Amino acid sequence: MQRDLLRFLCIPGIGPVKALDLLRFFDDIQGIFKAKFADLITVPGVSDELAKRILATPDDELLDAQGMLMDKYSVQLIAQWDEAYPQILREIYDPPIALFCRGKADLLHLPGIGLVGTRTPSKYGLEVTERLSTDLSRHDFSVVSGAARGIDTVAHRTAMMNGGSTVAVMGCGVDRAYPAENKGMLEEIAEKGLIISEFLMGAKPDAQNFPRRNRIISGLSKGVVIIEAAERSGSLITAFLALDQNREVFAIPGSIFSGQSIGTNRLIKQGAHLVCSIEDVMEELGERYRMGRSPGQTELLFALDDEERSVFMEIGEEARHIDDLSAALELPTYSLLGILLRLEMKGLINQLPGKYFTRKGMS
Repeated sequence: MQRDLLRFLCIPGIGPVKALDLLRFFDDIQGIFKAKFADLITVPGVSDELAKRILATPDDELLDAQGMLMDKYSVQLIAQWDEAYPQILREIYDPPIALFCRGKADLLHLPGIGLVGTRTPSKYGLEVTERLSTDLSRHDFSVVSGAARGIDTVAHRTAMMNGGSTVAVMGCGVDRAYPAENKGMLEEIAEKGLIISEFLMGAKPDAQNFPRRNRIISGLSKGVVIIEAAERSGSLITAFLALDQNREVFAIPGSIFSGQSIGTNRLIKQGAHLVCSIEDVMEELGERYRMGRSPGQTELLFALDDEERSVFMEIGEEARHIDDLSAALELPTYSLLGILLRLEMKGLINQLPGKYFTRKGMS
């Protein structure tokens, strides 16, 4: 079964949404590989070329290499249908079909809070991260972050220093150290915490992997705290994804003179919860850590940039599916999702069930 799953994950061109479509159509991995070519191409988004790749003879050398690397690094592969797969992640729109887990996989079920921010934090940002990570550890939350330089690194290290739990979500294989200077920290996380990725063993940290990585950080978390973020920081993508997943979004206020706080201050202006202490986070989550964005977080309107304007005009008066918009605008789904979420935050569009979007007041 694991070899079939690895074979499926090794097929180029199958992302999480397409994988779910295939599994809904054929029930399980074995059913996909036993399917006829004519049946495969009836699945939305499955081209003739992709169907051929699915039915091609498996690359045994590649599969053997994956298995050996998993054994070497004591990696567990947890599929979406396994009991060990976290329910909170299963509920998002595009959950990973499987997670490569290196370390304590039971941490997937511990309530988590995402701590993310700039790779070049100020002294203030570092101090805030240390305090929040310490306090979250003392409240038995897992600190979830992306193992990047700066805020992420301090969040992980502080959690471990305080005997807390931490989950590092990678944009590469769990056997790779990225960035390289975090090799020692990642080895410590593998021992004391958990490193996870949806990418194959040995996968390189390509740029397009990180938006996908970010949706897992927010997907695993009850809420996400943005500590410091510049105007176009990647951390803001995580905030948008968290909103899309009905997670609470928190932001640390910063100086109006600090470029590292432009993004967080703007998030607060747009309705993110202002955080001065762990009590602010706990108050919003409640005793049972209830999820869900608060009213008003996305009801904001300000000028559109060129990307937002073209997407807004394409939606028009009828509800459009994200895949349809992606094809029409020739934009990858992950890039388009960020634009759609910005439009939703500005109060201009509604998201309907099934990833359909319509202009406000037309649903």
